[in-house]
Amino acid sequence: MAQATNYFPSQNVSVWIEKETKVGRSQDDTVDNAGLKKLQVTSFTIPEASFPVEYSSPRSGQFVTTATQGHHAQGTKVWTFDTTLRGTPNSVLFATEGVFEDASSEAALNNDYSFPTASYQHDSTSSPGTFNIRFIDAGADATKHNIVCRGCVATGFTLSEDIGSEGGELVCTINWATAYTPDNASAQADDDITSAEYDTGTPKNIRALASGSTGINGGALEELVIQSWELSVTRSIERISYMDTTDGGYEPFGYAMVGPFEVTGSMTVIRNDDVHDLLAKFYDSNTVDINIQESSNFAVALDKCLLNEPTIDNGGAVLTETIPFTVVGADDVSSATKMLGITIA
Repeated sequence: MAQATNYFPSQNVSVWIEKETKVGRSQDDTVDNAGLKKLQVTSFTIPEASFPVEYSSPRSGQFVTTATQGHHAQGTKVWTFDTTLRGTPNSVLFATEGVFEDASSEAALNNDYSFPTASYQHDSTSSPGTFNIRFIDAGADATKHNIVCRGCVATGFTLSEDIGSEGGELVCTINWATAYTPDNASAQADDDITSAEYDTGTPKNIRALASGSTGINGGALEELVIQSWELSVTRSIERISYMDTTDGGYEPFGYAMVGPFEVTGSMTVIRNDDVHDLLAKFYDSNTVDINIQESSNFAVALDKCLLNEPTIDNGGAVLTETIPFTVVGADDVSSATKMLGITIA
């Protein structure tokens, strides 16, 4: 058999995302491109439809592993991958919708959050929390040229701005997981996007931050001179067993969230009088407010944060200080109190 002559240039691969109308939409469902949108993705990782091999214990007196001891571990694997996007309103609200099911600005994570299990059960049409992600022209077959990832759950996102990177633009990285085998064989795998929709938004930029409303509140707002900042929101998701070994293969019953959210971040600032005024907050166990805000259309509100141990950098023209923080919820969980709010337009 002769070598195949086809190939797929890496620059041709494009990433399209849509909210599912049914969790883990079946490979047999009618192809629907109506909700697919091409976001401003700058980098990504591509999952492959593969499984690790597990081996049973060797027999006593046997010194080699035999073929029947090997088993591909179908029914237990979770595929993980990342997408990095320019920080447009669409990108950020996809991230918040994926991680804590809120796509409206102000997207808020409250201290009384409860994981909506019904939204993550296989075949559920009850406000599905999952996404369909397609890597167009990332397949291996000349006809089946797409990789389709269905039932994708966002397990975390990171927002960051840096005066010395990406022209100061906001960068949004979303971490994804799916318990459904990446599909490179169905009708969706050879489907071309016929009703394309594009994200044409403009990314936010650190140079637009308003000094009068950006900083740390240690009593009065300390208007820090910010060189960079980042915020990460993560959660642990696990698949629930498997229910089907024929059509599509080993699809899960759904997903469960394990443990609490981790909301952390840091700010790198010029070391000055405002940093001095915050020194007590590095040891007094009291929370502070952190605000990262433009004059309009973009604000990150972190209402209760504990400052962690900072580090001083003397490698540049002036001293800078990186202040890490952890966002916490209010102790009173009997009512909703905002931990994190992101307003963007």
